[in-house]
Amino acid sequence: MIYEMDKARAGLKADAGFDRVESFPAAAAVNFGHVVGVDANGAVVEGAGTRLAGIALHTHTKIDAYAQHDDVSVLTRGLAWCVVTEAGTVTDGGAVETDAAGKVQDADAGTAVTNAVFRSGLEVMSDGTRLACVELAHPFS
Repeated sequence: MIYEMDKARAGLKADAGFDRVESFPAAAAVNFGHVVGVDANGAVVEGAGTRLAGIALHTHTKIDAYAQHDDVSVLTRGLAWCVVTEAGTVTDGGAVETDAAGKVQDADAGTAVTNAVFRSGLEVMSDGTRLACVELAHPFS
C-alpha cells in the first residue's frame, strides 16, 4: 500500500525563510489559514475587520481552530497556506482577495489583501480542503 502525504495544511508556514509572526487575542473562533483583521478592540476576527492583520497560523495545541480569547499566531510577513473559497480561483502570481470569512481567492470578488500575492496555484488536499500559498509583505496599507 502506498500512502501519499498532502502538500500542506491550512495555516502552515510555506517555508523557513524570513517572516514575522505577531500575537493577537481572538474575538471569536478563528480557523487556521484564514485571513484575519483586527476589530475595534484590538482582537482578531476572520476577514478584514477594521484593518487587515495577516494569516492565522496553524498551531499544534488546537485541533482545527482557535477559540475566543485564545492567543492567535498571525503571520504578518512571509508565506503561508490559506483556505480558498469554495468556488474561488487562484492564479500563481496573482492578486489576493478575502471574503468575509477570511478565505482567499483571485481578485474581483472580495476585499483586496494589499501587498499579498499567490505563490501557487490551487491545491486540493486529500480531505477536499482547497489551499493556496500566499505571500504577505507587510504593511498592508
